[in-house]
Amino acid sequence: MIKNLKRFASLRSLITLFVLACLLASPVAAFDRKGEKNYKEGLKYETAQKWEEAAQQFALAVAANPADIEFQLHYRRAVFNASQMFMQQGRALSERKDYAGAYNAFRQAYGYDQGNELALSEMERMLRLQREQNLANGVSDGTSANGASPRTGGTIDDPASQQPPRSEQLRVITYNGVALESVIRNLAEQLNLNVVFDRDFQRGRGGDSVTINLRDVTTAQALDYIFLSQNLFFNRLNRRTILVADQQKRQQYQSLIVRTFYLSNADPQKVRDILTGAIPSVGVQSIFVPSKETNSITVRSTAENVRLAGDIIASIDKDRAAVVMDVSIYEVSRTDLLRLGTQIGTVGTDTQPSSLLNIGGTSPLGVTLAGAGAAAAGVPTALGIGLVLPSLTLSALQRKDNTRLVYTTQMHAFDNEETSTNFGQRIPIQTATVPNYYPTTTGTPQTGVNPGVFNGGYPVINYENTGLVLSFTPQVFPNLDVQVKMKIELTDVLGASSLTPTLTRRSITGTARIQNNRTMMIASVAQNKQSTGREGLPLLGLIPILGRFLTSPTRDNRNTDIVIAVTPRVMRAPDVTPRDEQSRPVGTQAVPASESLEAMMEQTEREERMLAVAAAARANKTQNAVASAAQTSPAATSQQTTASVSPSTVAPSPAAGGNTTAAAVSTNTTRTPNVETNTFVPAPKILMGSAVAPPPSGGGAANNETQAAILSSLPPAPRPASASGAQNLATTTSNAELQLVPERGEMRVGERRRAMLLLKTDAPLGMVVARLRFDPRAIAVRSVAAGNMFAAGQTQPTVTHSIDQSGMLLVSIAPPTGGNPITGAGVLLIIDVEGLTAGESVFGFDPNEVHLIASDGRAITMKYAQSRLTVKP
Repeated sequence: MIKNLKRFASLRSLITLFVLACLLASPVAAFDRKGEKNYKEGLKYETAQKWEEAAQQFALAVAANPADIEFQLHYRRAVFNASQMFMQQGRALSERKDYAGAYNAFRQAYGYDQGNELALSEMERMLRLQREQNLANGVSDGTSANGASPRTGGTIDDPASQQPPRSEQLRVITYNGVALESVIRNLAEQLNLNVVFDRDFQRGRGGDSVTINLRDVTTAQALDYIFLSQNLFFNRLNRRTILVADQQKRQQYQSLIVRTFYLSNADPQKVRDILTGAIPSVGVQSIFVPSKETNSITVRSTAENVRLAGDIIASIDKDRAAVVMDVSIYEVSRTDLLRLGTQIGTVGTDTQPSSLLNIGGTSPLGVTLAGAGAAAAGVPTALGIGLVLPSLTLSALQRKDNTRLVYTTQMHAFDNEETSTNFGQRIPIQTATVPNYYPTTTGTPQTGVNPGVFNGGYPVINYENTGLVLSFTPQVFPNLDVQVKMKIELTDVLGASSLTPTLTRRSITGTARIQNNRTMMIASVAQNKQSTGREGLPLLGLIPILGRFLTSPTRDNRNTDIVIAVTPRVMRAPDVTPRDEQSRPVGTQAVPASESLEAMMEQTEREERMLAVAAAARANKTQNAVASAAQTSPAATSQQTTASVSPSTVAPSPAAGGNTTAAAVSTNTTRTPNVETNTFVPAPKILMGSAVAPPPSGGGAANNETQAAILSSLPPAPRPASASGAQNLATTTSNAELQLVPERGEMRVGERRRAMLLLKTDAPLGMVVARLRFDPRAIAVRSVAAGNMFAAGQTQPTVTHSIDQSGMLLVSIAPPTGGNPITGAGVLLIIDVEGLTAGESVFGFDPNEVHLIASDGRAITMKYAQSRLTVKP
């Protein structure tokens, strides 16, 4: 029983101690900061330079206690260093041709630090390189033999190669001794062009006979070659009409245009100097008017020169490069001082040497006559004792110092702009003394004079800057190397309590070229100072054994190691694309550059394609209206059947013949009187395919006037269209969903974001036309590209877009000629949007201007999903 009571008592004591410990620990837990645990973990990772883990732990600490400044400081530093760590990984992966891994690394770098715009441009470059690698079936040597620089890292995109395949076939064109005017008229008729000749040309050179033999050329190319060889030029009057005249009449007929270019980064005055030297002054003199207030430049010249000026401005108006200079200064000092011994008299200091004053302890001076007399008068035996037993001083001092000085500074600087900063204090230092010209008096002081101030003088005090002074002027090159002019100065104070302290200064000034994210040692100093000596009476200290007790030896060893390292981290660099390095024609020394007839025909076909799409869309609306009316009225069955054929008649397939199309159109016009009469637009040749043969020539070859051009290949025979198949397709209805999804709903001024146009449908689409509306004051559309619904190795679709200043984006996308129709689900388009001013903008579809044209003519029911973008300052 007693044992049980003892056990119970001991158990009760343990429980009491445990509860007491919990009560004592509760105030500690109560006063513990929120997020302290994550903060300490982050410090461990920061010491090990594991920046990704440190950023994660600091982020948790900041989320737990956002008001803690210390958490915020370490979080910002860890996020920046983590972003730079992923930048180094991405650069290493791109050098090993692992573009997918490099893209992911750059994306993580941008995710950690969204101010790192270089990571965003590197992501785009990796995507471009990945596409080229896929086109080359996984083989990519990464060289720039085609003229692209290592910064762009890709082939130069030729705009001509991106155009859709022309409907014209390569031909063999032969004319022997035919009049020049007849040749031009004949070729223009084949292109469905109207030609107007200058009156002087018809009087003079129109009857000149020419001989032409061209192979594997199009009709438009043949006309361009004829104009070049005959010293002619043409001026576009409208979409299907040109005026032909001699080159001497260019200034008379060629029209001028004016356009204003608003610059984002470049100086208008410098842009004017570049344009003046780059654009030739042959023919019409171009005029460039810069505006400093609006940061713009206005160009007045021909259409070709204005287009060339726009290309040059787009190539030079790039973002200014920005660099974060990471400066690290390491200094390690070690001091070992030992002083051990005895000495007669007083021990010397750094400012006062050793002396034999006060021998024997008499005061004030034991060896002076006045002091000796006073000692003899006071105590008769004091002088004798002082002479027999002099004073001895025991010196025993040992000092060991170990100093570690580390400066780690990060400073932001713009390209070719000096940035300086100073971290430290300003201390007072006496540099001179001005004597007091008012003598010290014992009587009544003079008015305004304080007797005895400053011991008869006035000190002159200056304030000196101490600490760390940095000054950088970086220059970023296209390959991201940084050439920096630097001035680094470090000043420390020794003995700051006095007005004459000792200053230690370390300064370096120079220029260095350093690779991005690479650390370079700018300066390194290793100083080893050893000092030995002894203090004592002369001659007595030289005695071998006795001298050791009468001297004070000193040993002083000092070691100092200093290392200064600089690491540039490029945060923003000009986005140099392959198009910026592309060469552009500017004409010859005698003839300025002008638009080619082939380019004009391509533009005409694009315009007619857009008109045909709009006409097909209106016809599709009419078909849906007639079909809905037919469901309510059984008597309208014949009208529904007739209207179901109309979509195929507006944009006929290559297999359809011309007579069938005309008949269908006339039938549709008579059966539906409510339809607009101008809805039909003749389909351009690019929509007709190869089934349309060129028109016959006006005469035979024997009359020596006009000769028919010979086709090098015959088109396939047309197949009759099936009316029953069209009726079956008209009854098929499919659904389609369009959704515009921005990368992020919020963006800042000057920041670019991507918006993806998602499409989901089971219908085979031959063309998609959509009009998007946005607020032009808040955002701007910079580019439109095809999405991932098309295989990378296949021919890319035809994407045409136009941007209106009122905030309208009209875009159309059609599958390549001979390719599969658009169907399935995926990203149809990628739209690049930039924030202009703070505000909110609706970025969505115009419901009345969204048209999906099925290749088989079926009806499509559409659904939309709008989006909004918020721009913050």
